Amino acid sequence: MEQDSASEITTNGTHDNDAPEFFVTGGTLIPGTPSYVVREADTELLRHIESGEFCFVLTARQMGKSSLMVRTARALRQQGISSAVVDLTTIGRDAVTSDEWYLTLLSQLKDAFDLKVDVQQYWSSNGYLSMTSRFVTFMSSVVLAEVPGTVVIFVDEIDTMLGLDFRADFFAAIRAMYNARATNPVYNRLVFVLLGVATPTDLIDDPARTPFNIGKRIVLQEFSLAEASGLRAGLEAKHLAQGERILQMIFNWTDGHPYLTQRLCKAAEEAKRTLWSEERVHSLVHELFFSEEAPRDSNLTYVRDRVRATPADQRGEMLRLYQRILNDERVPEKDREQSQLYLKLLGLVRGDQGVLRPSNPIYRQIFDSAWVNEMMPRTPTIAVTPAAPTTPTEERPPVTPQSPPSEREPVAVPQPSTRRQSNTWLWFGVGVALLVLIVVAALFVMSR
Repeated sequence: MEQDSASEITTNGTHDNDAPEFFVTGGTLIPGTPSYVVREADTELLRHIESGEFCFVLTARQMGKSSLMVRTARALRQQGISSAVVDLTTIGRDAVTSDEWYLTLLSQLKDAFDLKVDVQQYWSSNGYLSMTSRFVTFMSSVVLAEVPGTVVIFVDEIDTMLGLDFRADFFAAIRAMYNARATNPVYNRLVFVLLGVATPTDLIDDPARTPFNIGKRIVLQEFSLAEASGLRAGLEAKHLAQGERILQMIFNWTDGHPYLTQRLCKAAEEAKRTLWSEERVHSLVHELFFSEEAPRDSNLTYVRDRVRATPADQRGEMLRLYQRILNDERVPEKDREQSQLYLKLLGLVRGDQGVLRPSNPIYRQIFDSAWVNEMMPRTPTIAVTPAAPTTPTEERPPVTPQSPPSEREPVAVPQPSTRRQSNTWLWFGVGVALLVLIVVAALFVMSR
């Protein structure tokens, strides 16, 4: 947090009317916002940019990427270093051609650096070059030619390029300009910083062309309690002598997640003056995130929607891993394992001393085992073609479903017929009777 931010709170515990709102929930924090929390990433990003290194910040949504970018750009300008911020969401990705995309990008750079070039004319007159070549040439022959000293270009929301089939060429061009430093020193003055919610392999999967294996990755972690100590001033202004205690109880729920921490702090700031307790904070958490009456939180909705939109095989693998983490299994952190990267980008897990764990108690309670089961892809059933319908004259007895062979009753082996045996004995008895009658008749004749 900036050192002078607390001075914007007056001694009677109210905010100066001209001061920015203390706590901000969602969106980019404007320079001077008193609740901005300075983290290690602030110092690290500025240091690597000053060293001329290509940097990238790829992390979960609402972790403070854009606020970090705006603050760093401001710090660079204060040092006399030229910088431009390009927000790719303003270009769009639906029904946009590659020419339109690049022309809009170059137009934004023209405005940011106050370039004299006619972008449309430049693009048309260099039509014999590929689009990436025109982009690279524009950077060297226009931007670096007109802007002295170090030039820093922040490209925010790069995940909006995921649906564009020419994205790999754009990232490869950034790498090409970095590699060109060896033969053309002018590129030493050009620094790119890429920010977004995506994995490097999602953006470009060719290791020979990707810039993400030559740049400096900036890890944007959750707030530590010490880093966020400046937030006490906003709580203290409303709840005298309770700021530190309230912040600690909020951290027990958020584990320093920037958005969740800011939202709970803002809700506490707006709450009635009272003596705060664990039960009161729990009640506030329940109202904001757990109750059925709570509004649909954009951060939580984003996680659900992204998981639901993930392809079934990838989603199943990711959720099975997440369930193991929920079960407190020891899962070592691996930077190159895609399922782990996706869980981190969703904000569901975080690394802690080389082991993955759920990000915070709020997420753990909302995205629990029941939610995992709900989101888990189901095994598709085999479609059975229905039999042709029978006519009334072709009534058939109902068919009893058969069990698998291993589960059926033993089949009875046919036994010899007892009826055939009884018929044999009947004819034998008749024959014996006839024989007796013949013998009796013969004796009778002889006696006469």
